[in-house]
This record gives sequence, structure tokens and C-alpha cells, in this order.
Amino acid sequence: MKKIITLFLLFSTLSIFGNNISLKKLNQEIELSKNLGNHEACIKLVCNFLAQPNITSAEKYEAYVLKSAIYRRLYKYEHALHFLDLALKEGIKGDNRATAEQEIKAERSFIYFDKQAFDMSEKLTSELEATGYRNLEPKYLLFLYTQKGYFLLKRKEYAASEEILNKAFNLSKRHFPKELPIIFGKQIELYHHTANVEKRDLTYKAGIQSARQAHNIKYEFYLEEVMKNVFSSSKDYKNAFFHQQKCDSLFSLYNSNINSSKVELLEQQLKTQEYSYSSQKKHYMLLTIAVFALLLLLLLFITYKLYKNTKLKNKFITEENERIQNEIKYHLQISEQTQSSNKNKLDGFHFTERQLQIIDLLKKGKSNKEIAAELFISDNTVKYHLKIIYNVLNIKQRNELLIMYA
Repeated sequence: MKKIITLFLLFSTLSIFGNNISLKKLNQEIELSKNLGNHEACIKLVCNFLAQPNITSAEKYEAYVLKSAIYRRLYKYEHALHFLDLALKEGIKGDNRATAEQEIKAERSFIYFDKQAFDMSEKLTSELEATGYRNLEPKYLLFLYTQKGYFLLKRKEYAASEEILNKAFNLSKRHFPKELPIIFGKQIELYHHTANVEKRDLTYKAGIQSARQAHNIKYEFYLEEVMKNVFSSSKDYKNAFFHQQKCDSLFSLYNSNINSSKVELLEQQLKTQEYSYSSQKKHYMLLTIAVFALLLLLLLFITYKLYKNTKLKNKFITEENERIQNEIKYHLQISEQTQSSNKNKLDGFHFTERQLQIIDLLKKGKSNKEIAAELFISDNTVKYHLKIIYNVLNIKQRNELLIMYA
């Protein structure tokens, strides 16, 4: 009991003194975790941020966009699109509604591009281009230009593709030099299709140099993979194998660096935590004692109330268990009597696809909340469909439905 009280008080004290994380700090920590490949930590950071009280709609918008980007990197595209929907709901509440709508449209185009749903991606990209890319920051323009260049390349409009990729290159060089390898990769594909071997090889060398200057092994791996695919498509298997070996080597190096960086990060976090604890210890000592006393009194009161109500609860549980067992026996008897006739009767009803999904989940023992979460709908929507199902079947409760579908 003493240990439980101590742990409870420690947790409560830390909760009281913990500072809310800022949006800027959230971005910094996510970037660090992302570079280490720790997507689980990224998700936890965003969830903790969204759980904070009193955050604004603008902050929620940014957090949902971040969460969508994380799921996009995990290839969970439906999840990514779902969080963009949530982001848009928050974004249109503020003064920057037009900007939010444009940014969400751009983010959706990136997701569809990654899914290789190029028609959807190109449609959204064209809609943004028709507005003159209004309200969009350079970071969005960079990838929109790159996508546009790829679409033109696929349509064999090589001159137009080269022009827009050069535009993306200049934008990246001016604002985002670390993203240059992405542009180089698309240019390599372009020069391969136009049989410009000299430009292709020079672009490859420039891309590798750019990736190494940025210390980005992932982009270096990307360029080697592009070259491997280029040579494979032209049936130059010797060079394709050469670049495949480089890919394998870089992949091993990347994993090694990840593990090393995680150790360094852990050490730094431990040092930071130690310093933070030491600097706050004296400042909060008196307040900690007061909180300790209040929580102890509260815990003792709760313990007393729990002890007093235990017998009543146990009695209620026993009676409820007996009632449930009797009800189960009753419904099993009813089920045996009506199973065959009910099955035939149910064949004549026509339900929507959503209602059939809900019936199927009910058969699996899912609650209303679990059904709502799995189908990405609200509890009220589930209740609405259940009401229709009950009316159609002329029943009053889910147990009768389960019997009919037994």
C-alpha cells in the first residue's frame, strides 16, 4: 500500500509540474525521431500534444497534418487521408481557411502520388496550378513542381518536364538544398528517357554529392536505386547489379547509423532529464509537500469509500452474473426453436452495405464504440443504423438480432 501511494503521488506531482509542449518543440522532436526512423515515438508525441488542454484550432490543424505525414511515411495512406480530414475541419475554423484548404489539397496530392494513384494526384495538382498555387509556401511548391515534372515525363512531354524540373531545382537550391537529391532523381529518369547519357551520369554524380553533403544516406540510397532501375529497364544488367550492390551497402550503413544515433539520443535525453530535475527540485519543494499532503488525504478518503462499497459491489456483481446466465440460457432455448425459420425470414430483408457491416461486427461481439472506431463513423451514426435494423426486423434489442443471425 505504501509503494502504491508513493508512485501515485510521484506521478501526480510530475503531472502538475510538467510543462505543455509547444508546436515548435513538437516539430523539432518529431524531426529528430523521424531521422532515427522511430515513427512510434512520432505518433506518441503528436497524440500527447493533441491531448493538451487549451490548444488552439490552428495548433490542432498543424498537429493533424504532422500525424498524416507520419502515417504517409508508414504507407498507411487511408489513415493519412483521415487525419487530413480532421486537419481541414480545424483549419477552416480560423482566419486562414483558404490557406488550409490549399495546403490540405497539396498534402492529398502527395499521398495519392505515393499510392501511385497518379490520376487523382495529377487532378489535384492541376487544380492547385489553376489557382496559381495561391497561399502555398515554397515547401509545397517544390514537391508540386516535382510531381508535375513526373507527370509530363510519363506523357513524354520531355521539354516541358525538363522546364518544370529545372524550376523545382532552382527552388530547392534556394530554399531547401537538402531536398535536391529528389529533383536529381527525377532528372536522371528524364535524361534516361531522352537518351542523354552524358547529362544522366553528370546528374547522378551531382545528386550523390548533394546527398553526401547533406549527410543523408536515405537520399543517396534513393539515387542508387534510380540508377539501378534505369539500367535494368535498358537491360544493362552489369551496371544494374553494380548499383544494386551500392544500395545494399548503403542500407546496412543506414541501419548502423540509426542504432548509433539512438544510443546518442538516449544519453542526451538522460542528461537533459537529470539537469531539469536538479534545477526544479528546490523551487518546487514546498509545493510538493503541500500536494503530497492533499493527495494523501484524498487517497485515504477514496480507499475508505472503496472499502465501504466493496461488499455492495460484490453482491451486485453476483446477482448480475446470475441474471446474465439465466438470460443466456433463455435465449439459447429461443435460438434453438427459431434458428431455422428466422434464417429463412432474414433472406427477404434488404440492408445497405453499411448496415450489413454493422450486423457483421455485432455478430463478432463488438460494442457500439468499437464499431464506430472500426468504420470511422460516430456512435450516433451506429445507433441510427441499429434503429433502422431493429425496425426492419421488428425487434427491440441486439440480443434478438444475434439470435436471428446465429
